[in-house]
Amino acid sequence: MKLLLVEDEPLLVKTIQTRLTEQDYLVDVAYDGEEAVYALKEFSYDLILLDLGLPKRPGLAILDDLRQGEFVLNTKTPVLILTARNSWQERVEGLKKGADDYLGKPFQYEELLARIEALLRRQHAGSNTISVGNCLLNLETKQLCVDEKTYGLTLTEFRLAYVLLSHPDKVFSKDALLARISDQTYDRESNVIEVYIRKLRKMMGKQAIETLRGLGYRFCGEQNG
Repeated sequence: MKLLLVEDEPLLVKTIQTRLTEQDYLVDVAYDGEEAVYALKEFSYDLILLDLGLPKRPGLAILDDLRQGEFVLNTKTPVLILTARNSWQERVEGLKKGADDYLGKPFQYEELLARIEALLRRQHAGSNTISVGNCLLNLETKQLCVDEKTYGLTLTEFRLAYVLLSHPDKVFSKDALLARISDQTYDRESNVIEVYIRKLRKMMGKQAIETLRGLGYRFCGEQNG
């Protein structure tokens, strides 16, 4: 799962990014409001960690634009506010503008992880699985069940399966998939998507993931092994 961390304190960024990477999250970083706007226009995320006191553009303005549909890819993405501002008025304003949760600084990283996990579960109606057709992806064990067979997935296989099964019938370009399973340094010329699409097809069936020439890939869930 891919997160966007919007925070201007380098030491805090490094610590949060390290902790989240240890939990197998992909983390893009924006150090100011303008970088955040660029990232939100170009890429989609499963969750946004948003500081309020940002240079160049305040966090609340970004949140307001997000919920008003300015960043189409992320309009409904859950937002967890991280801020040293502790006035109840600002917490209320953030929640009214569409934040899903609030965590004041300083905080314990175990609580941060717990809140992230809770928000991600909420996206899937409290379930730890995604089920489409005869495919079931377990978000905790990172296992894929197809009919009566269970497959253990590598981290990259899991990330790709998560994106495709979370959006059945949606067409993803190669670049869009690369952006979702890699960090900000991903190589656009890489053939990693083709490699892992082939691996998933061996598990799901040849027709489960459709190739649309010139457009990309789509999970349709049809099995025709």
